[in-house]
Amino acid sequence: MKKLLVLLPVLALLMAACSNEFEVTAPWKEIPIVFAILSPKDTAHYVRVEKAFLDPEKSALEIAQIADSLYYPESAITVWLERPSTQTRVPLTRVDGALEGYPRENGIFATQPNWLYKFKPQSAVSNLIPGELYRLVIVRADDRPDVTAETKIPGDFLFVRPIPAQSPPLISFIPSDLTEVEWRCDANSVLFSIIFKIRYREENANGSLIARDTLVWNAHATFEIEALGAGSANFRGLAKIASTDFYRFLKTNIDSVAVPPFRYFEGMDITVIGGGKEIKAYQTTASANLGLTGAEVLPNYTNLSEGFGIFSSKNSTNLNNVKITSGTVDSMSNHALTRHLNFRL
Repeated sequence: MKKLLVLLPVLALLMAACSNEFEVTAPWKEIPIVFAILSPKDTAHYVRVEKAFLDPEKSALEIAQIADSLYYPESAITVWLERPSTQTRVPLTRVDGALEGYPRENGIFATQPNWLYKFKPQSAVSNLIPGELYRLVIVRADDRPDVTAETKIPGDFLFVRPIPAQSPPLISFIPSDLTEVEWRCDANSVLFSIIFKIRYREENANGSLIARDTLVWNAHATFEIEALGAGSANFRGLAKIASTDFYRFLKTNIDSVAVPPFRYFEGMDITVIGGGKEIKAYQTTASANLGLTGAEVLPNYTNLSEGFGIFSSKNSTNLNNVKITSGTVDSMSNHALTRHLNFRL
């Protein structure tokens, strides 16, 4: 058997690259490999376009270190982003990701250059629009059919809990309860994550400041999505978080000293990220054959017209300067996981 080695990056809302090995018996042919997750919150958008490679005379691992084997020549393809509703398209420019602040991680693939295709909106008119369908089009100079893929960008989210209109919004982490975060979204968001950016300060006994710090907690949660009545375009999103996970996170990420300083919460920002249907489909496909009775090679999801990869989208929203309830601080003072951290009101 010959082996085809391809690069197929995947989201984990987040999203790291991995390599998959496929057995193939067909003669060699060029196979496009694409990865992109668009977000209207980004100021620039990047698409990775590569090609699968096969050589009966050389090891795939050896070829992986040759950049020319990974990428199309610049003259071989043009990459476009279309908005079908307005019948408009914009060209993407080939750039070196390393110079854009996105160096390729060391591994089996060549790291330099790191060619990506970039679109940077020049005005509000050309920004990506939540709720809109977008199409990726890769035009090949040899007149073979275009490679295409589509995604509909999730609409904007609306926080419901914590209550945004409350001044300040409050959230509670009581050990015996679940902490719930609620929002509204549309049907294009199907895979969620929730992130807390927690700010606190440390003081001496006399009130003088020692330091301020920020912790980022990607919370484990169960998510429920429910349609709000027949014909409604809105969906109710609900994240349920075990409150003790919050206590465990603080214990793990804050240094414990013999004489702890006084610590005070200054607030937190909550971010909800919603991924598109294609990301969910990829995860479902990838996990379908796991287990003792699973297939020897995992099935491969793609929404490209030809080749392998994923062209999808996401959206996110923030609720800033949320405060922790006094009851939460009281509970922390008595809980075995956090009482040594010396948090106070």
